[in-house]
Amino acid sequence: MVQIVYLDADGTLFHHEGYIPKSAFEAIRKAQEKGIKIVLCTGRQLVEIYGDMKKIDYDAVIAGAGGTVLVGEELLFDGRFSQEELKRLRTYLERFRIPAVYESREGVFGDRYTKNAMKDRLDFVCAGMSEKERKEHGMNLFYESVEQMDMEKIMQRPVSKISFLQTEKPYSEIYEDLHDAFDLIRATFAPLGPESGEIGCRGISKAAGMEIVEKYFGIDRQDTAAIGDGENDLCMFEHAGVAIAMGNAPDRVKEKAGWVTTGIDQDGIFNAFEHLGLF
Repeated sequence: MVQIVYLDADGTLFHHEGYIPKSAFEAIRKAQEKGIKIVLCTGRQLVEIYGDMKKIDYDAVIAGAGGTVLVGEELLFDGRFSQEELKRLRTYLERFRIPAVYESREGVFGDRYTKNAMKDRLDFVCAGMSEKERKEHGMNLFYESVEQMDMEKIMQRPVSKISFLQTEKPYSEIYEDLHDAFDLIRATFAPLGPESGEIGCRGISKAAGMEIVEKYFGIDRQDTAAIGDGENDLCMFEHAGVAIAMGNAPDRVKEKAGWVTTGIDQDGIFNAFEHLGLF
């Protein structure tokens, strides 16, 4: 019997245009009334949980792809890169002129070069949109959430994840250069570009965060379900008792799931909860 449902944010719960479908709110409300625990399990940092995502009273939050685990106001885990690791990553990213956002539970930061690259990406993604649509778009919300800061100051922050934008250097090359010491996946936030990605601390993952949550609540992993749409959700699928992929997920993600629901715009969360018998 499912007692915990882990929900990815972008592409699963939260549409990249900046909203959560009404049917998803309804499904979560009904499940929580039945005593089911709802856990947001996202690559986003705490400060990036805004808008519609703030309207849900989660039983726990796993943020930063496992870098931060929070139950109410209680911080259960706070992971971060070492200074040596940060210096290596900074040197590499600057060498190849790769714009990158340095993320921590305190905030998300980028230097002027990164902010300018994000602005260019925003203009590209939102071309032809109305001012209202542009303002509400997920890429604009992300752009506005990134605080511009000198790199020397960023290096003093407790960084747990780095997201990089698409550049001329392919993701595959970046992966080969860095995967010896870091965990890399393609970015799950589509507006950053198909060759964008995320760099995480080795050993920190959504699955590791799930273990912490389950230990806290005293619930067995077999009594959990995970719903996601991206590569960084695959470790969730492997850990949870039930794995459900969104209809809008790529085929390589769907293949790893036990069941595939409809897309985010076709009541995907509601249909998944109904399939699980949560209400």
